[in-house]
Amino acid sequence: MRGAARSAARADLPEVDAFTRPYWEAAAEGRLLLRRCRAEGCGRAHHYPREFCPYCWSEDVGWEPAAGRGTLYTWSVVHRNDLPPFGDRVPYVAAVVDLTEGPRMMTEIVGCPDADLRIGMPLVVDFRRGATGSTPQPADGDADASGFVVPVFRPAGNSVAG
Repeated sequence: MRGAARSAARADLPEVDAFTRPYWEAAAEGRLLLRRCRAEGCGRAHHYPREFCPYCWSEDVGWEPAAGRGTLYTWSVVHRNDLPPFGDRVPYVAAVVDLTEGPRMMTEIVGCPDADLRIGMPLVVDFRRGATGSTPQPADGDADASGFVVPVFRPAGNSVAG
């Protein structure tokens, strides 16, 4: 890159655009959003957020609040990750959660020793706050990107995020 010095992209931060901004703003408020198809005969929820329904290809989709509950589908304990800042977080539990609304979500499990994890265990959403706790800003701006709030899951009944 010539002319301008840029900081290295962080692998743990999303790039916010006009489409995903409602998702990240809701997370900053402690709410999980999903997209749901509004097409007649479909009506399925999906995650990750897309501008179209991945089942019927309709573009008639909208945001809706998720219950924030699910069950553990599968997981892996990550002991090594060379991408900053993940190396400082190991070991951590990368997981796939079946949300009550139907879709599966890639996430992290917090607040539970990995030996206690079980397929099908009930989970509840929690939110990991960045250093500033600010509202998400576009990745191409000069804003402090550490203010992102990221949805994670913990066992139902545990009240502390990791």
